Amino acid sequence: MKFRTVCAWCNRLISEKECPETKNSLTLSQNGVMISHGICERCRKNLETIYGLNKRCK
Repeated sequence: MKFRTVCAWCNRLISEKECPETKNSLTLSQNGVMISHGICERCRKNLETIYGLNKRCK
């Protein structure tokens, strides 16, 4: 069974790993793939720029 993490903003694949098949994971999966969401490096940098999150306080 595969466990994929995709960007919640652009749907880009962030990572993919094998995980054990359990009753719970089989129930939550679609076609043997479980999907989780995160934020990719490109979207993170864009959001930091847009909202000024990467600026240091003085």
